[in-house]
Amino acid sequence: MAKVVVKSKIKKVKRKYPVEVKAPEYLNSYTLGKSEVTDLSSLVGKTAKVNLMYITGNVKNQNIRLTFRINEVKSGLASTVVLKYEQIPYYLGRYVKAGSDLVEDSFVGKSKDGMNVRIKPFIVTKMNTSKLVLSLIRKKTQELVLNELSQKTYDEFISAIVNARVQMTFRTELKKISPLKAFEFKRIELVK
Repeated sequence: MAKVVVKSKIKKVKRKYPVEVKAPEYLNSYTLGKSEVTDLSSLVGKTAKVNLMYITGNVKNQNIRLTFRINEVKSGLASTVVLKYEQIPYYLGRYVKAGSDLVEDSFVGKSKDGMNVRIKPFIVTKMNTSKLVLSLIRKKTQELVLNELSQKTYDEFISAIVNARVQMTFRTELKKISPLKAFEFKRIELVK
């Protein structure tokens, strides 16, 4: 009688590499998270959403959410780019009351480094105003934002918005047309 030989199957275990996901330098290279992957290139294109309060440590930024996209992985570090900046909707809703007007717009601009950016400003007046004044505010806002964007790279623009420098400058400029209660950016995102 012949002997039965049983071959044992050896399962190959793929090595996992630890990767630390970092925010861009203008956000102090904050660690967004850690991951272990077998293929480093599989992380490229993945996204992560983080509340800005955790990055800056400032409670006043808890209404802002940033979406990061991993664009490069090198030696255990994954670098990211800010894909989207957005206000949480309930925060914006508290500004709009009876006796005030809301001005919203949506347009695409090109940054100095050639990135297409969709911008959605959110402006609230202190009192009810005419449609002519609202359209003047909308037109002036678009002009100011597109001018600012064309003079800065995408990273510089997002950095200025996260630090609220752009909003303060534009608000004082638009107050000349009509008194404002709020000037914020509802959403800013990269467009292909």
